[in-house]
Amino acid sequence: MNYLIKTKTALKTFFNSISFSRGAYSLIDPNQSQKEGLQYSQSFLAFRHIRLKLCYFFLLAAYCSCSFLSLFFSTVFQLPKPLIGILLSVSPFVGLISSPFWSIIADRHDAHRKIMISCITCVVFVYWSIPFTGKYFGFGGLFINLVIYSLFDGGVSPLLDNLTMNVLYRKGDSAEFGRQRLFGTISYGIFIVTIGFLIDRFNSLYVMFFAFGFFMGLFILVLYSTPERDFKIDHHDELITDNIDLDQIGSTSNETLTQIVDANDMVTAPPSFMKAILKLITKPRLLLFLFVLLSTRTVKSSTSTFLYVFLSEDLKADAALMGLSSFVGVTLEVLVFYYGKNILDFTFPEVIIIGGGILTTLRASLYAFFGTSMNPWLSLPIELLQGLEFGLVKPASLEIVLQQSPPKLRATALGILAATENLSTALGQIVGGILYGQFGSVKMFLYSTWIGILAIIIYIVGLSMQKKRFYLY
Repeated sequence: MNYLIKTKTALKTFFNSISFSRGAYSLIDPNQSQKEGLQYSQSFLAFRHIRLKLCYFFLLAAYCSCSFLSLFFSTVFQLPKPLIGILLSVSPFVGLISSPFWSIIADRHDAHRKIMISCITCVVFVYWSIPFTGKYFGFGGLFINLVIYSLFDGGVSPLLDNLTMNVLYRKGDSAEFGRQRLFGTISYGIFIVTIGFLIDRFNSLYVMFFAFGFFMGLFILVLYSTPERDFKIDHHDELITDNIDLDQIGSTSNETLTQIVDANDMVTAPPSFMKAILKLITKPRLLLFLFVLLSTRTVKSSTSTFLYVFLSEDLKADAALMGLSSFVGVTLEVLVFYYGKNILDFTFPEVIIIGGGILTTLRASLYAFFGTSMNPWLSLPIELLQGLEFGLVKPASLEIVLQQSPPKLRATALGILAATENLSTALGQIVGGILYGQFGSVKMFLYSTWIGILAIIIYIVGLSMQKKRFYLY
């Protein structure tokens, strides 16, 4: 026990002593940050909220190894492609249940930190057991293994987003989520190449398991050093934005929006936990948003899932070009994440969601328009749309969901958001596979385009029916 206490103290001392820029760590000493860090606040190298950045950096570095699972199943266990597809589809379907489950449990018992660390620990051991499970139990064992992995993995990303938004709301930086999340994107872009190089260097796919455990271990250390108060909700932040008439708002800042309370939520006695959840998930504005997110993400998933097949089989593109197409999207995603705060300050998040839906739909429509006669190098500028869309929509999605949820249900709301994203991923893979198999690649892109257009129209009409007007400043 004394050893653990000393370890925790040493970790806190380490993070408190890092000095990339003086006063830059508002998580550690906000008063010092305000006094000495203002001159660095606009600098990319001002590492404010250092722990949050490191959390995303290490988590996405670990997730890089999961990208090689299909290759591992095919090379090591020599599974046929249909069975590999079934195994890879386990995660989004199980995440549909596990993400809100762990989020609800964390909110209900106020145990966000304990659940995160427990889930991460279980994820590491279950992931490490994949080679042994496949060797001794075959496909059935791998299927059960990935179900268990996905059950615990659902308690990681949503709760990390919840931790991030708790800290940012407390510091008045709720629009700066993108500047934390972009370090995950940077990490993913760096280490997916690094892990691939190491696999080739050592001629062993087992490198991916060592990398996963190493980065997850660093992730746990950062969480362990994070003060308990950062996982808690401030009592003075018990306000909820609900059914706001934006025409009556004089200020355009998102911080102002979060301080407006609907009279219906001013109750003398708090409702039961389950009634509060029921009220949350039946809000018309939230349901409308989740619908358009589900629809547009389904379009994005179907396009992304079969893009490499389209480039390889129809356009005869080489692997280098396919990798480059992903790289350019990630590059733009980093830039958009960094400047996301300025964009959120400039307009309402609903406008960004509409713009993101248009970008997703445009991406699919361009592939449908150029068809099989397209020059494969045109995929590079088209894939820029994907990076732009994700960098815009992710922070805006969090802003909308958290505006609609009370502080004590933030993790639950983010779990519902994660479940919607998982469902859209699974639907995109299924719908895209059916359309691709029945009608070919071009028709798949075309029908996906119509799905996106219909979703955007429904969202705009729905917002109009709620008597909300959105405009740029």
